[in-house]
Amino acid sequence: MRELEAICQLAERARNPADPLHGDLTAGIAATSGLHPSSLAKLVALWANGWQHFDLERALRHAPEAFQPIGQVAIVAPGNLCVATWQAMAEALLVGNRVSVRPGSGDPDAAGNFRAALRRVDAELADRIQIQEFARGDRAAWSGWLRKADALLVYGGDAAIAAVLQLAGEVGFTGRVRLHGHHQSIGVLAAEQLADPAAFCSAAAGWAVDALLADGRGCMSLRALWLVGSMDDAGRALLRTTLAAEFARVSALLPSGRLDPAWQARNQLQIEQHAFESAVRADRWLERGADWAILGTRGPIALDAAVTGPAARTLAVYEARDAEDLARQLAPWRGRLSTVALDVEGEAVREVLDRLGVHRTCRPGAMQAPRADRAPDGHVPFAALVRLTDRI
Repeated sequence: MRELEAICQLAERARNPADPLHGDLTAGIAATSGLHPSSLAKLVALWANGWQHFDLERALRHAPEAFQPIGQVAIVAPGNLCVATWQAMAEALLVGNRVSVRPGSGDPDAAGNFRAALRRVDAELADRIQIQEFARGDRAAWSGWLRKADALLVYGGDAAIAAVLQLAGEVGFTGRVRLHGHHQSIGVLAAEQLADPAAFCSAAAGWAVDALLADGRGCMSLRALWLVGSMDDAGRALLRTTLAAEFARVSALLPSGRLDPAWQARNQLQIEQHAFESAVRADRWLERGADWAILGTRGPIALDAAVTGPAARTLAVYEARDAEDLARQLAPWRGRLSTVALDVEGEAVREVLDRLGVHRTCRPGAMQAPRADRAPDGHVPFAALVRLTDRI
């Protein structure tokens, strides 16, 4: 299959920073997106490792046995991480479609870079990619763009998705639609896992990477960590000191990039508020470094339906008495949890996560390394991108 071979070759060459294709893929992205070069390099490596030949063959097993490409796929690309744009483009191309991408304002170069890199492998396949840039309120441009599309993939926050859907309705778009809205990701730690400090240190190292990589801007970034089970002061002290040590170590490997000033200001206000509460309340604790913070809360909480944790290199740590208490606290996020990094034994927590509609679970440290055959944001791979045909 031509598309499979071309994208596999692209991913294989992307693993080598000395390859000119790697340079095409990453050119300018650190500057335009605000990602620190260290985070960008790790994201590219994780994406490339997950899009190797075996992984893509396994992904294509999800495709119907008899299908045709749907035609042209219009993609309103995410603006937070380049790898998310590449994943959307590659999925549509794999089953034979043409792709037209409207880049996200926060990541304007990802789509064009993918096309340039693919041209080194298969110029004809790269020519199936168009880049369309136009203002959000330009209805004439939206109308002309969507008139040519057979399917529409939209990535972004809920408000942005609602605006795109309204525009699509106004211009009469009647093709297939797949929405990738606002999701967040968390970690879950069973209290009994703290009985093995060495094993917990390994998990803490993974969670530090999950939280600090790309400054926590992705939907698969660690926003909050839940401790499930009975916890004494010695356990909390181990939790605090181990997490703080790993955040300090990993932050030197993955320094801060350029953060949105409004996001950074809100985050700093939350840290200062938590610092004040930690000084006057026994149920709050705080660990912080030069560019990271861990905000701890003892005992069950009533979670705000708007957010699980602040991100921007800040991790919230909460406690749940048991699996059912965890389910109660996370109820506002039912169906909106992208990835959960687990360090637990037994099935009680996993059953709760199934009930909450979690899209993916993984080990700590692998949150930004999804398999190519995962269901993206709960969607069946390729389902919106092909037409079924009769088998003969």
